[in-house]
Amino acid sequence: MGGGKVGKPRGVLVLGDLIDDGDKRGETPVQWRHFESQFGLDGTDGMLKFPVFEGWGNHDGPPAGKEKFGFSVQAKIKERNIQRKKAGRIGSVSENGLHYSWDWGDVHFVQANLYPADRQHPKVRYSLPWHDPQGALSFVRDDLRVAVGGSGRPVVIVSHCGVDTDWWHPEDWAEFHKAVKPFNVVAYFYGHSGTGLRKYKPGEGEKPVDCLNTGQTEKGFFVSEVASGRFRAAYQIKKDFKATGDLEWEWKHLLDKPSGQPR
Repeated sequence: MGGGKVGKPRGVLVLGDLIDDGDKRGETPVQWRHFESQFGLDGTDGMLKFPVFEGWGNHDGPPAGKEKFGFSVQAKIKERNIQRKKAGRIGSVSENGLHYSWDWGDVHFVQANLYPADRQHPKVRYSLPWHDPQGALSFVRDDLRVAVGGSGRPVVIVSHCGVDTDWWHPEDWAEFHKAVKPFNVVAYFYGHSGTGLRKYKPGEGEKPVDCLNTGQTEKGFFVSEVASGRFRAAYQIKKDFKATGDLEWEWKHLLDKPSGQPR
């Protein structure tokens, strides 16, 4: 990443698909307990020793109250958001308790969960209610207006689906771009479909958004840093995916760009 030691992480962003079976009798509670024990919440209660900021993905089940077998991952996320808010690790939370935002220094983060749209596009074929984004775009838009405004400070948007999947519609992508265009969005992190870097813009002459796709924690993870007017990110990946001990790692998917300075 250009030399130097990687500093202690402020936290870990988990980009959805926290479990595999979001509404399955006998499976969902067990899988959720595995997530809690491994990832934890605040850096003291799980195997992971850093605070966690998760969102839900298409595997994580329907909205709370729509589940068939009495256990809701989304309800658990709402509970965790209450704890995060009480501890001061996040600032704003949506009225439905799912979407949230926080600041690390000058950088503003927004967790938009499944994808940043308000409702499922009529041309999307995936079944409701599992795949309802539940007002995410309105939260992103309102939160940036209030928390960032015209400050010019860096913004990172976090979600599950990216602009490379039919789980949401290209018209939704364009609406998202329109909503964040006035702000200094240095990155859009998402999971769901693989690993890599891409740029998105809805048309010629538009400013692209840098999109970082990272999903499979068994292979690696992105490390990102905002410091000295730069945003840097790179993917730390196992050289041998099957290895379990004496691991060798390498860097891939490097991104280094100006982060902009608050006005």
